[in-house]
Amino acid sequence: MLTEISYRPQYPLNSFVDYIWIGKSPDLKMRFVHHAALFTELIFSYGDHYTVGGENTERVTGRAGLQIISGLKQQPFVTETEGVYECIGLLLKPFCYGMLIREFGTGTMEAISEILYDCLFDNENPDFEEAEKCLLKVFGTMQPDPDLMKFEKYLASEMGGKGMLKDFSELLPISQKSFIQKFRKYYFLTPGEYLNLYKMNRAVKFLQNNRSDRLTDIGLNSGFYDQSHFIRVFKKLSGQTPKEFLKSGIR
Repeated sequence: MLTEISYRPQYPLNSFVDYIWIGKSPDLKMRFVHHAALFTELIFSYGDHYTVGGENTERVTGRAGLQIISGLKQQPFVTETEGVYECIGLLLKPFCYGMLIREFGTGTMEAISEILYDCLFDNENPDFEEAEKCLLKVFGTMQPDPDLMKFEKYLASEMGGKGMLKDFSELLPISQKSFIQKFRKYYFLTPGEYLNLYKMNRAVKFLQNNRSDRLTDIGLNSGFYDQSHFIRVFKKLSGQTPKEFLKSGIR
């Protein structure tokens, strides 16, 4: 039997963590292929075999189990599990990869792994309030970069439209070159690569929720210049054309 529980944290933790998930099963064998997603994920695995593939992925084995951090990717990637499945995952804002990679493998992360296990696994009812307190010991000391926060806000308002990056660069108090260097330090992608990832994930939501719309309209509404641009970028990041993705019924 597979048990899955998810929880959305409160402010201020939700400035970094979109939600916390728990997955457990006494015996599970699964292999999933995912499209390149628009989030960073931190996973603590206490069971048997569990792995995440793809670029910007680091793993370390600690006293309490396996720790995996998975950042933004530009190609589809695979997750696999076999045997006892016991995982706690944090779906994080995209910029968190560059912040957490500095803490990865340290005693602080090891302590979090042990405390999360005690709060969420070693109780009949998961204690998410205690888990939030534990996580704030790490995230509460972090300060998101104001230029990156301004970029995320501008991207959300402009929906990745044509000329967005050029227009945004004119609002920056620093040079475009300095902003790109700062961006890569946190996202491990350039702003242009991140923008394509944003558009593809936006198109995925349209394909999942608006199946009656024409593919050309979905591409344009997602911020792509034309259908050719839409198909080329979508296939690179998801491994399928938009039409193939729609037929596959992936949710």
